[in-house]
Amino acid sequence: MKTIAISVQKGGCGKTTTAANLAAAIAAQGKRVLLIDNDPQSSLTLYCNLKQEKSVTNVYRGTAAIQETVQDWHGMDAVPADILLSQVENEIAERKDRRDILRKALSGVDQDYDFCIIDTAPGLGLLTVNALMASDHVIIPMEPNPADIWGLELFMSTLNQIRKAKPELTYSILLTSYNDRLKLHQAAKEAVESRSLNIYPVTIARNVRTAEAWGAHEPLLTYDRGNKNNIAYKTIAEMEISK
Repeated sequence: MKTIAISVQKGGCGKTTTAANLAAAIAAQGKRVLLIDNDPQSSLTLYCNLKQEKSVTNVYRGTAAIQETVQDWHGMDAVPADILLSQVENEIAERKDRRDILRKALSGVDQDYDFCIIDTAPGLGLLTVNALMASDHVIIPMEPNPADIWGLELFMSTLNQIRKAKPELTYSILLTSYNDRLKLHQAAKEAVESRSLNIYPVTIARNVRTAEAWGAHEPLLTYDRGNKNNIAYKTIAEMEISK
């Protein structure tokens, strides 16, 4: 099973949208996909309209296995989060395995799925560290503006610390809300590329239909198949499958 975390410390960059729609694009290629909400704000849970009876909180607390928390979402298995997840960081802070709880839990379903996609919280606490330590690859969504470039540098510093413990962890940057007609966006893209950072050759545009798919609790792939963002997510899916 290949595990991909969607992570950056800033909110509003399209992490949840990317998690849901990339998972759908990978599933459309015939792969078995597990989708996990690892954020106390539960944005992915809301997107997928999941019940919160048993959640990833139970997994961290050891009161449920991954298999006991999954729900179906358009042919994928999805694990919800809830507000109680916000208490978990304090609860696990003194544990010796505090960075590896999610990785150990996922080892129990390694043979059941081809891919696991983890939506993370907009921060760099223990929950996010757990997601990164459990992952093989990190997708870093960022909007093309100066503030996000500064935030990206902070995140890369933290990611490089994680990679000292897990050198096989790779990453790619995904530009979101991108408009190729705006000089500011073009300049931001060039600034990222000039830093010799790994960046996807496709971008995610801001459009109404992508936002509407969230409100309809559907992947964009089923809500608006002809949307150009579907082409981008399909390209990313194919790239990750081929690695």
